[in-house]
Amino acid sequence: MRRRLAKVAWVLLLLAALFFNAGDSYGPADPIAGIVQPEFFSVSRWETGNFLKKWTHQAGELRYKEETDANAVLRVHRYFYLARRIAELRDRVEQATTGFVETPDLPAVRRELAAAEREAGRSKPRVEETIEGMLDAVLRDGGVRSSFLWLDWIWPPVDFRLDAVPRVLVISPRERIEIARTTLIDPRITIEGRVALESEVDARNLSSIVLGISGVASYPSLVPETFALRDVLRVAAHEWTHHYLAFHPLGRAYRKNGDLTALNETVADVVGDEVGDLVYQRYFAAPGEVVTPPRRARPATPPAPSDVPPPFDFNAAMRETRVRAEELLAQGKIDEAESHMEERRHFMAEHGYYFRKLNQAFFAFNGAYASRAGSGSVSPIGGQITGLRDSSATLGEFLSAIARYGSYDALKRGLGLRD
Repeated sequence: MRRRLAKVAWVLLLLAALFFNAGDSYGPADPIAGIVQPEFFSVSRWETGNFLKKWTHQAGELRYKEETDANAVLRVHRYFYLARRIAELRDRVEQATTGFVETPDLPAVRRELAAAEREAGRSKPRVEETIEGMLDAVLRDGGVRSSFLWLDWIWPPVDFRLDAVPRVLVISPRERIEIARTTLIDPRITIEGRVALESEVDARNLSSIVLGISGVASYPSLVPETFALRDVLRVAAHEWTHHYLAFHPLGRAYRKNGDLTALNETVADVVGDEVGDLVYQRYFAAPGEVVTPPRRARPATPPAPSDVPPPFDFNAAMRETRVRAEELLAQGKIDEAESHMEERRHFMAEHGYYFRKLNQAFFAFNGAYASRAGSGSVSPIGGQITGLRDSSATLGEFLSAIARYGSYDALKRGLGLRD
């Protein structure tokens, strides 16, 4: 009940803000805006619509008694089973309607799909509420303190919605790897639409790419409805971390420069993975299933005999690609840098890693996630933040220590981090 009241208080505070922020606009002289507008995804409009949905559900929830843990867990498992089944049935319907597979029982498949969608739609709000409560409990147990006024509430309350997540258009200058702009794009955009959008932007001597993303730190946050349970837990905790940081100097400095963006995203990754996996282990893991902590170092691989080639190191290959591209760009050799990235894209494909594009915009965006495999990041931030978490007694101690810094230099000095 306490957490529900916190969410009620929070959404009431948001109501006034949403009332004055119901639309998105660009300056009339912005040429990129004209290109993007047909595919633009409005976060404020999404928040306004989902605010009403979540508020209606929260008001109704106040009437219900708390479910037992066993019933709540069963409800969540059932929902994610339905989500997998819905995906399978949609694939069967699509294959049948496009003529790839003969499906004589197509009417029965459609009926099963409709029934599964109705059941999942009815249970989704309760599933979201259940998971939010589990995340809240693990945050509290981890010593996280973000109380509102004098009340012992996790603040802001954990709140997310399972839905289709937009894509993001990333724009970088051609002459360097740097995020110049990001814009959320309608998740329904086709591959042809993505290519056309990128081509129009690139024609202005820019580097661009439309990428998929794993979530949006709106409120409620947006988490992909197609993700598996463990991934949903991680992403929901990741996005809550952005909500938490927004009330502290680190979060407010998110867009000041690339280092601060990388700091925020890396902290959110570390917290999201840890909290998500702890929730999974506590509530959902099968008997005997061991969830490996995400920060645990993998055992060292014994050196291969000299006559056996070493295994392909994807992370190292991506870093090498970025480093060489930056060297060429620093020399003013833009065309050569772009040719190098394209050659490396084919090289990655030969080793089983497929990318539609590798360019300045790709590395600018993915470099912000300094602790993620394959990001191509050359920043020490990933190692610094995971090391700081390893040396912190609790998750709460880690968050409190890092959230109060509004610059990377101040953080390094204050916490004794080394490059």
